[in-house]
Amino acid sequence: MTLLAALAGLWWVALVCLLLGSTLLALLQPALAARRAVAGERRPVSVLVPLRQVEEAESEANQALLRLDHPGLEILFSVSDAEPSRRSGEGGVAKQRRMGCGPLPVSYPDEAVQADHTPSDPTSSGHLPHFVEKALTISVHVTTPIPGANPKIANLIEPVEAAEHDLLLIKDAATILPPGALAAMMTSLTPGVGLVSCVPVARRPGNFPALVEASLVNSYGGRLLLALSALGGGAGIGAAMLLRRGDLEAAGGISTILRAVADDHALAKLLQAKGLRPVFAAATVDQDLGARRPGEIWQRHLRWAICRRLEEPLAFAAEPLTGLPAACLAALAGAALFGLPAIPLLALTILLWPAAECVLAWRKSWPLSPAMPLAVLAREALMPVLWLNALAARRLAWGTATIALSGRH
Repeated sequence: MTLLAALAGLWWVALVCLLLGSTLLALLQPALAARRAVAGERRPVSVLVPLRQVEEAESEANQALLRLDHPGLEILFSVSDAEPSRRSGEGGVAKQRRMGCGPLPVSYPDEAVQADHTPSDPTSSGHLPHFVEKALTISVHVTTPIPGANPKIANLIEPVEAAEHDLLLIKDAATILPPGALAAMMTSLTPGVGLVSCVPVARRPGNFPALVEASLVNSYGGRLLLALSALGGGAGIGAAMLLRRGDLEAAGGISTILRAVADDHALAKLLQAKGLRPVFAAATVDQDLGARRPGEIWQRHLRWAICRRLEEPLAFAAEPLTGLPAACLAALAGAALFGLPAIPLLALTILLWPAAECVLAWRKSWPLSPAMPLAVLAREALMPVLWLNALAARRLAWGTATIALSGRH
């Protein structure tokens, strides 16, 4: 047995331990994160939701905000004036409505709409849910685009300034907050913590490409993020992030990261520079996939891979060494360490990866189907190609914008 075979065999053992260990930690994460949380008063929160088009305010993910049972809730949608659906509007216009429930009317022009739907007799609300008795402030802000800037951050500058409360929840338009998620995030915002994120979970894949994406988001990315959280670590994940505006202002304000490519990572680093660490809440948030086209999946995850390259270069460099392709090569080269033929160990490796991820998906109630093992294998075959393209990329496509990466961080 050569030294190379011994090293390859040891690397195979390390990768299997990483797979199984991260799976176990992901299962333990909710309990461990909840133990570190501190119960406290439910303080008012301003929810900031940057949109690409104002019609996204009517989506199921954003209509669900109206059902949150939280006192003093304020919701601020923002859309860039550069979007075609808003070009007829006036920049900086805000529409506000005080309401208890019901759909958000976004088919208005530029007039302000105000109404108070707090019931005159709370005991007569009957079939209406409890939150009807709490006033809810909603506004839509038409923001000014900033050439060359991160589109999401540029869309948040004005709402951050206009928000009424110190606690800010920045939520992607497609993110669904399940019951209890906001409360779990608030209990995790303890002294010394500057940013609380929730790990996103992909739900309702409508076809096989969407199932591949679900495996990317859940049993690959979600598994590693939950394992990191279980070990006490954290990161900025843009699906849902809770922070204090006072901390953000003390760190220099959101405009400080206007040119950052990965806004969530940059926000976490900005607060870390002030001694405030990022953590993950015990709860996760949902993102419905539906049917997906391979091209849109490729573009989205290529953008995320480029963001990891720029913001977390060491983790990005390790990616091709830690997946199933690397484990297969290690099995072929290191089988002699175990006194086994290479082919049976290779077959065991190929079976082990989807098996572990399917068990995790089953225990976490994540999307699971008979096609899941094939989706995991397809994802693992895709990852090295995605990584190489992210490594070579010099521009980043973000919606309708293209951002040059030269000189970016």
